[in-house]
Amino acid sequence: MGFEMGMWLLASLGTLAGMVGWHKRKMRGQEQVGANQDYSNMTMYFNPVHGEGHLFMGGILVIIFFSLFCYEFARIIREMLIG
Repeated sequence: MGFEMGMWLLASLGTLAGMVGWHKRKMRGQEQVGANQDYSNMTMYFNPVHGEGHLFMGGILVIIFFSLFCYEFARIIREMLIG
């Protein structure tokens, strides 16, 4: 496994673990029932403290890191097949 490929895999797994850990820690202390009218869509999607921004932004980062991992993997496979 190439160095770059390993780093992208570690980055995607680390981001995923951090995102899940942050969500578990955040949801432990609060229980919300029903809709909350105090927050706008910007707060809900992009604020990691008051909304669900950690899931949105973390998910985007995981997608980017994993796609770079797949790119490196495909490049290694191509080099093995072509020569």
